[in-house]
Amino acid sequence: MLGNKLLAYIAENYLGGECQQFALDTPLLELNIIDSSALFDLVDLLRREAGVTVPLKEVVPSNFKSVQHMLDLVERLQSESRPALAAAAGGA
Repeated sequence: MLGNKLLAYIAENYLGGECQQFALDTPLLELNIIDSSALFDLVDLLRREAGVTVPLKEVVPSNFKSVQHMLDLVERLQSESRPALAAAAGGA
């Protein structure tokens, strides 16, 4: 599950492996678990693990407030790309 991969990645890279009391809704920015430079590492992780390209306009704190917000972003980007893929397949 992508949520578990994100939790494990953040715990390993930003919490020294500590993941007690760390959940999908933990406020990452508010608690200074991640900072703005970490957003681009997470964007790359979302690209690799979920197969989504996060446009620069979407790389904003509100989309990375928590792991759940990142999952919501991925779901939204995937749903937005489905009509485009269907149109491209229909036009071929």
